[in-house]
Formats: sequence, C-alpha cells, structure tokens
Amino acid sequence: MNGIFSLAAGAAQAAEPSVLVVAGTGISLVFLVLILLTFIIALQGKIFDALEAKKRRPAAEPAPAQPAAALPEEPMEVPPMADAGVSPEIVAVIAAAVAAASGGKYVLRAVKRADRGAWAAAGVKSGTEPF
Repeated sequence: MNGIFSLAAGAAQAAEPSVLVVAGTGISLVFLVLILLTFIIALQGKIFDALEAKKRRPAAEPAPAQPAAALPEEPMEVPPMADAGVSPEIVAVIAAAVAAASGGKYVLRAVKRADRGAWAAAGVKSGTEPF
C-alpha cells in the first residue's frame, strides 16, 4: 500500500506548474482584470454622460422672456446710516453686495457693528486665523 501512495504523491508533485508559470499567470490575470475594469468604468461614464445630455435637452429650450429685475430709477435720497468707524467705502461695498445678491430687490438702510461677546469674538478669531 505504501507503494501506491508514494506513486500518487510523486505524480502530483511532478504535475505542479513551476513558480514562473504561477507568477506569470497571476500577474497577467491581475492586469487583464484591471483592463476590464477600465473599460467598464469608461462605459459607465459614457452612459451617464448620455443620460445627463438627455436631461439637459429639455432645459435648453428657450424660456419665455422674463422682465428684468426692477432697479430703482433714482438714486436713494437718504444714504445708509453707518456707525462711527465704518468708512463710506465699506458702506458702498456692502450696499453693492446686497443689491447684487438680491437682484435689486433689497435696499441697504443702515450699517452697524455687531455687538459680540467674548465667546463670539473667540469663535471669529479661531475661525479666521491662519493655520
């Protein structure tokens, strides 16, 4: 009986592939799977681009003309009130930002400094100081 097992064990050892064949097969299999994944991802990108283009087509139709936002025809008679220490340039910049963000819907009437406590000032300092 020992002779039969020794013959079977010797045949199994002789049929094993060499280390180079195993390494070459493993490396080639990995690269083939990577290439396959590249094609799958590229295909998904094209599919999603096509779906996005379909969504954009109805939106690209010309919308009915909307009247422009009504801007005040006359400049404000009373300039915005500002606290002491706020320069007129800063007030003008804030007023321009409000007008641009609201499309002319809102008007700046006053500018005053926020009364911050110690915790708020510490929060502003920690959030705005450089790294």
